Amino acid sequence: MVIDTLHEDASLERLWAVLEAIPDPEIPVVSICGSGILRDVRRDENGVLEVVTTPTYSGCPTISQIA
Repeated sequence: MVIDTLHEDASLERLWAVLEAIPDPEIPVVSICGSGILRDVRRDENGVLEVVTTPTYSGCPTISQIA
């Protein structure tokens, strides 16, 4: 079980690293992590990774791209 946990942690770390490289659609010099669009990355009970995003404000013109 420890090996599975370590593997899961490594895949989450890799995913965070990939997401850190994605630019904010409105401010491309900032990543989606740095701008606050990315809220969480988690694994559900079936092992599926879920990326949780949200617009940084209610009038965000890129809501369709974020959702």
